[in-house]
Amino acid sequence: MDYIAKMFERLDLQIIREFILNGGDNLAVSDKNYNERIAEAECPVFDMIEKKFPEEEIDNIVDPIHNYANITQNVYFEVGMQCGAILMEQLLQNKHSDK
Repeated sequence: MDYIAKMFERLDLQIIREFILNGGDNLAVSDKNYNERIAEAECPVFDMIEKKFPEEEIDNIVDPIHNYANITQNVYFEVGMQCGAILMEQLLQNKHSDK
């Protein structure tokens, strides 16, 4: 089998993400789509909040959590874009170094 084709068969964005963020020991890869993964993580949090706080206080609890998650998401998105740009620059430099 062509070794390049074999590399593409093993290519998986989740594995790359896990390796970069957490190292290579325990790679947490899911077969669920993005919406399923978010819902799965969200449900226990909201279940716990609904059990521990009166209904009229839930917005006061959830809004700061959403704000924190939103800001964290924005920061990691920006960092990811910068990492992608650096990788693209390295790829272009490698491409031109072969000439």
